[in-house]
Amino acid sequence: MLEILKLIRLRTIAFTAFTMYAIRFFVVQPVLEKAGFALQMPEGNFSLLVIAVCCLVSAAYVINDYFDTKADRISGNRSVIVGKTISRRAAIILHSILNVVAVGIAYYLAREAHHAEIVFLFLIISLVLWFYSSRIKKRFIWGNIVVAILAGLIPLTVIAFEIPLLSDVYSDVVLKTHVSFAYVFYWTACFSYFLFINMLIYEINKDIYSINGDQADGIVTLPVKFGIPATRKVIIGLITIAITSLILFLLFGFTRTPIVWIYFVVALIIPYLFYGYAVLKNDKMKFQLRMIRLIMVLCIGVSVFCKLCE
Repeated sequence: MLEILKLIRLRTIAFTAFTMYAIRFFVVQPVLEKAGFALQMPEGNFSLLVIAVCCLVSAAYVINDYFDTKADRISGNRSVIVGKTISRRAAIILHSILNVVAVGIAYYLAREAHHAEIVFLFLIISLVLWFYSSRIKKRFIWGNIVVAILAGLIPLTVIAFEIPLLSDVYSDVVLKTHVSFAYVFYWTACFSYFLFINMLIYEINKDIYSINGDQADGIVTLPVKFGIPATRKVIIGLITIAITSLILFLLFGFTRTPIVWIYFVVALIIPYLFYGYAVLKNDKMKFQLRMIRLIMVLCIGVSVFCKLCE
């Protein structure tokens, strides 16, 4: 059982659930309430949605480890589970079960929302994750971008079902006032953007320490193609983009109260600077990856902090 929890990355599953609940209750709900609207997706259905997304994420890790056994064994950065403590056949069965559960729940929720077509989003993501692990990740930079995009979609799944329900319930108001729920999308997309860029940084950084395994397995990553020093410069460039985006977001999109400024500086900008310094100085891999994971949590934590400070 413990090996299965390691395989599906329980920590990442917890972060996924935290992200979705934070976006729902600390971003979408406050924005709607300020406009005089209310959440329409029942709490039970939303919990099912979280389970479906977590199943997809778990399935992604299972199939990725299935194809990455050789690279992981050579790089030695993490313990090999598939083919050692869990058979390859069992891994494929687990991957299939997780995908079936995810798509099945998505189909039920899509029918409940009277938009059955939404289930195709989950089917497409499931297929993309398979092709990512088997083919896409071996292509230069594409693997990193695909993972970052899929991570960025996690906040958007919160509104994938919510906005259709809102449009149905408040159809009369929408017709009379010509109001739309685009602003809900814009706020959610901001968090998706930061999750995307942070995941891209994380994946590129991780590639530095798996360079030997990637080379042996024919995976063309930034470190493999251009070397580690150039890859570190790319990471610093992405950190610069992230910090600049935070400042612009604070100046033009967010409330400008002093307490929020303090959070952005202390909890986000300073950690980014420390992380960039650690990358340049080649600090231990675990420290670097823990730093960027912490930054991911703190970026989502902005929503919780601002709500608590109201």
